[in-house]
Amino acid sequence: MKIEERSEGAAIIISPAGRLDAAGASVLEARIAAVAKAAPGRLVLDCREVAYISSAGLRALLLGARACLQIGCEFSVAALRPDCRSILDATGLLMVLDCPGTVEAALAAPAAESSREAEPEDGRGFAVAERQLERAVLLTLDGRLEGRNAPMLTERVFAAVGRGNARVVLDCEGMGYVDSSGMRALLVSAKLCNEKGGRMVLAALLPECRSIIDMGGFTSVIDYFETREAALTALA
Repeated sequence: MKIEERSEGAAIIISPAGRLDAAGASVLEARIAAVAKAAPGRLVLDCREVAYISSAGLRALLLGARACLQIGCEFSVAALRPDCRSILDATGLLMVLDCPGTVEAALAAPAAESSREAEPEDGRGFAVAERQLERAVLLTLDGRLEGRNAPMLTERVFAAVGRGNARVVLDCEGMGYVDSSGMRALLVSAKLCNEKGGRMVLAALLPECRSIIDMGGFTSVIDYFETREAALTALA
């Protein structure tokens, strides 16, 4: 895979060309990580010359979004070809990543609220702790599952499934809030687990989050258990 890079104002544009498969994904991940260290205001992937995206490539996009989230940088995947856009659509990632039709649209998009403003009052932000159990992966969520944080959850589930762990319990006791972006991330994650022959379940939602998810009809799609122990038993 060939990758070019250029700056435009406060933004850096990375232009990969070729197949974003396992080999190309590792190259792109390294380039995004290097660029992110410069803390640009916005990082745009110009994908007009990307002919194919594999599951490894999808994970590279999620890792890119996560790297930018951690430094407060806007991240967009722009100008996807129809075939590649269909792949992101089928996996649900179009609902998680910012995917404008052109690089110009990505550069013109207003900046989201800063990550500091999006944090809960206690300043924890959002974190995902992982524990590998005998028959399932336990992901413990802490903070607000919203907007710019959503790709972090999706990336962790993608990573677990990539290691052959498609049975996932989300312990939501520490999750103080979830918005529409967070709920889309839950749906994408659950869909991936189901497609790989596994199952993702939610556990220990706070009343406020349970109400939001109930109103969205999500508990009719994703199984919910009152306690972590009950969820783990269901996957045993």
